[in-house]
Amino acid sequence: MVKIDKSCGCLIEDLMEDERLCSSSPEDMKVIVDPDPERISLEFYEKRMTDGLPIIPPTEGRVRKFYRYTPRKPEDVIATLPPRMGIATVEKVAVNAVMAGCIPPMMPLIEACIEGVGRDEFNLAGINATTHPVAVAVLVNGPAADEIGFNSGVGCLGPGNLACATLGRALRLSLINIAGAVPGVGDHATMGSPAKYSYCFAENEDESPWEPLHVERGFGADESTVTVIGVEAPHNVNDHRSRTPEDLLDTIVHTASTAGCNNSHVPGELLVIMSPEHAETVASHGWSREDVKNYIHENATVEARLADRGGRKLDEKLVTDGMVHITRGPEDVILVVAGGPGRHTMIAHGFGGSSESQTVPVRFSGD
Repeated sequence: MVKIDKSCGCLIEDLMEDERLCSSSPEDMKVIVDPDPERISLEFYEKRMTDGLPIIPPTEGRVRKFYRYTPRKPEDVIATLPPRMGIATVEKVAVNAVMAGCIPPMMPLIEACIEGVGRDEFNLAGINATTHPVAVAVLVNGPAADEIGFNSGVGCLGPGNLACATLGRALRLSLINIAGAVPGVGDHATMGSPAKYSYCFAENEDESPWEPLHVERGFGADESTVTVIGVEAPHNVNDHRSRTPEDLLDTIVHTASTAGCNNSHVPGELLVIMSPEHAETVASHGWSREDVKNYIHENATVEARLADRGGRKLDEKLVTDGMVHITRGPEDVILVVAGGPGRHTMIAHGFGGSSESQTVPVRFSGD
């Protein structure tokens, strides 16, 4: 357990090897004060409580600033996070948000992320424990995206934006310190992924020809939400020539239809991030969001003989004429518009049918 020297506020006792900054008890969180942030950052790294990058020391004063932006109390439990079954209290989440470099107004968004990954449908236990390089992508929708300054345009997947970089990182640090997803301990990804440092962006609602994702999922346009999605790192689709929906979507389909992705043997969600130019190409011909999702689902297939090589045996009921769809239905295609100028789309394969993305409303203080 961490103990605090009341005279100088420094960390004076090492953590036991099997103890962590955020364990399963809601009372065990301690915050520290130290005049040497470099020393604290190194100590946290040595205790495997960081992502390898420097942190902001989570002093009591810094943590308290985050409480002003949440309607919850510090001891309130947001979720229980596997595999360690760590109790994610508001205080623990705020500590990790400080460490990640978040600004205090972002507190309600990281709370919503924690709530989302803590739902049974998201299957955080599987995502954390798998050898697959699945990460947790965070999509921000609604007024909070502009109010806090999340990037939905040029370079939205990074680097260079404080809100995107630190929200995604705060979630990852929470998964390490609360859920116990320490590489090689609770996180068994064979190679990991750079997407596990931070994976966060906002939808470019102003330049989208369709309603944004959170509206599609039943929320009001004036509501702020976060959507957490278990997906691989994004892969680019470069198409500067297609001028019809079919031609463009065929390029996307061929890029997505790959043997070896989890979707090929366990069909599930597929994230499709269209640039505004690609979206306009499709929408200008009268194609709706539903038309796009239907087309991608119907045409994104893999030969069954190649698909049946993953960790789980392919269900023969999924095979039609020797082919298997990589999504279970059009609803598995998560279609959003983001990015700036340029005729590109990004696709990210999911973890398979065992993980369902979750869209969570953001609760601000006073709501």
